[in-house]
Amino acid sequence: MTPDGKTFDPETVTDKQLVQYEQAIDRGLTEADAMRLTEHEYNGFQANAIIAAALNPAVGEDVLDALATPKYTAAQMTAIAKIAIRGGDFARFLDPQMDARRMEAAYLVVAHGGSDLPVERLSRSQLLTINNILLQGLLPYETVRAIAKPAFTPESMEVIAAAMGNAHHDPYTGEHSLTEAQVARIMNPEYRPEQQIALLTAMRGQTPVADLSDADFAGLFPASLSVEQMSACAYAVNRCGYNAPLLMMTMRACADMNAQQLMAVFDATAAEFSDATMAKVSTILMHTPALTSQQMRYLLAEARDGTPFPALESMKEHLLAQAEPEKALVAETGVKSESRDMASGKEALAEQAGLDGTQKINQNKEME
Repeated sequence: MTPDGKTFDPETVTDKQLVQYEQAIDRGLTEADAMRLTEHEYNGFQANAIIAAALNPAVGEDVLDALATPKYTAAQMTAIAKIAIRGGDFARFLDPQMDARRMEAAYLVVAHGGSDLPVERLSRSQLLTINNILLQGLLPYETVRAIAKPAFTPESMEVIAAAMGNAHHDPYTGEHSLTEAQVARIMNPEYRPEQQIALLTAMRGQTPVADLSDADFAGLFPASLSVEQMSACAYAVNRCGYNAPLLMMTMRACADMNAQQLMAVFDATAAEFSDATMAKVSTILMHTPALTSQQMRYLLAEARDGTPFPALESMKEHLLAQAEPEKALVAETGVKSESRDMASGKEALAEQAGLDGTQKINQNKEME
């Protein structure tokens, strides 16, 4: 506010300030309000924003004093005035680092019940996401407070909110297929949204993954795993009967494998194939990451068909020997030919091991 007794002196202002002062007077501002334009150097947009705010009777002197500084853009000045007009605590939104759209988004969150949320530290997209969650009114406020953190992306906020909503009511079954404690497990800021969705899918319903302790869950599903690897680990627990210690041991041994290779290893040690031969095959797969997932599946199929273990070892060596030519072929043509290599390898190895492929097929038919 202009100090008492101070009057306008055209000799003490710049030409630009004089023009802005005269424009303010011409548009109906009092001399005291118009003199705000002579206290700092403003561009034309800023000057117009101050004049517009001063002309609005809903904007008090304290608001004008706060916004009339060149550290704000014209858009920020307008946003501060709008917040004050709506009855908001405009003083909370005076950070020059908050652009105008972010100021307005922060105000919406506060106006819709999020007054104690850290709105000053959230991006505009985060603020809009939280505002939508508040407007929906489906989640307890404590849950919203847990989500409204700078570390969560807007997409992660949405995933968590949807999952928490499901924990309270499943619109498809009418039952709770996830508990709040299970959803809380994905509230790790290091998780990407797609990882969270994969983990929620693995826990949905009565599954072994859902029954893991919090410590085992955190140990089995670190954020460093890819989405595919997480899905493979969930497959190991839910479908292959892995417990936490066995899966952790296997993951350490297979740290360099992709998801498809991991699933081949998991299938090899699944309960329904846990005989002596399959145990040996699983050991081969675990310690031979150079095999492709298709080659691993090929060895698994042979083991299930009853191929003797010595022959399986020979097949493994043959497949590994094909690895370098296969890489060269990929570099040359961009196309792999694993199935062709393995088919020719099967015939050669059957002859090497003293096995007749035709007789074996006939024997299998007789057994059927």
